[in-house]
Amino acid sequence: MRIELREWETRGDLDLSPAVTQALARSEAFGIRPDRLSAGRWAVSASQFVGTADFGDLVVRVAPKAGIHRLLELLCSTLELISWNPRDVAWAESNDLLTTVAGTFVLHAQRALANGVLQGYRTEEDSLTAVRGRIDLGRQISQHPGMPLPIAVTYDDYTVDVLENQLLAGAGRVLLRLPGLPARMRAQLRRLEILLLGAIPTRPSHDPPAVTWTRLNARYRLGVILARLILRSSALEFEGLGMTTGSGFRVDMNRVFEDVVGKGMQDAVRGSGSRVVLQSSDHLDHDRRIPIRPDIVVRQDEHVVAVADVKYKRPSLVGISTSDVYQALAYATRHRVHAATIIYPEPAPHDHVRVGDVTVFFESLDLSEPAAVRSRNIQELTHRILERSAAGVTPSA
Repeated sequence: MRIELREWETRGDLDLSPAVTQALARSEAFGIRPDRLSAGRWAVSASQFVGTADFGDLVVRVAPKAGIHRLLELLCSTLELISWNPRDVAWAESNDLLTTVAGTFVLHAQRALANGVLQGYRTEEDSLTAVRGRIDLGRQISQHPGMPLPIAVTYDDYTVDVLENQLLAGAGRVLLRLPGLPARMRAQLRRLEILLLGAIPTRPSHDPPAVTWTRLNARYRLGVILARLILRSSALEFEGLGMTTGSGFRVDMNRVFEDVVGKGMQDAVRGSGSRVVLQSSDHLDHDRRIPIRPDIVVRQDEHVVAVADVKYKRPSLVGISTSDVYQALAYATRHRVHAATIIYPEPAPHDHVRVGDVTVFFESLDLSEPAAVRSRNIQELTHRILERSAAGVTPSA
């Protein structure tokens, strides 16, 4: 069974097995409740996660509001600072995020390997029956005291088992295990797997290792960026005893939105004397017992002049969250500024609220806009935030 949803959409009248119902209830990506209109059936809601999730008898596919190709551009440009060419997107006829990402990954991995598999030197420690490289006396004494063989040695091995190939191999292995990819794409992934047999695949994680780029490995760059995206978005959610809540390829739009706004504002203030600090760890109280972490803090000469929080929510649908306003007020109070800003992906019902001496402003940024328009909008947003700070701010340390 397959369900097609869009961000935040709900689909009802679903006949789901107990196992699938429990798996959906454990997953942070979906909401599930009994359908009020159909007895014995269920309603499933998407949240800020988009992509594909496999629950055995059920595959749920959630499409992004911004569109597949726009999201792919956002993901790659925020994962690493690159110039993304939309002509490089493969499988353009697909409206499925997983298929588009997988096809584009295969395209760039094939380009990277077209002139041969990258090799490099890697330091190895081993115990051998003959000397290779140099003898490691410390390890020899501790591991083989009084024995002539084996010999503890350290040597540099010229191998294909380098990080760039490990990331490509890991992403390819993940994609082969996910459902719904076309047969032709699976065949391409298997050929890629054969080419990279000498590389140990990187496992999915929320923070895959990053590569240092040089002229020698530059041809791998787009393939590796997409590989890291696949590995980051395919990390399984483990629940005790090794049971998973469902595997797949998922993107947290909240994180994407934070990255786009935060890095965009950093670019907007570059060279102006201001500095944008993202996810700044601090404390609300003088005794430093209550931790806070504003999404965006603007500093001038080491003084905080503005604070902002980024919320991937739909205020036009669910209204402005009281807790969001409380949070913004706490940041403004801590840093002794007279204005705080909450940035949503769509316009809020009001443009501001006043609470005592603090004004909380509501701004929006549309992720579906082209890159040039989005960049201009972020610059204008940053300018408005700084103008408000200049109108009445008591700088804080």
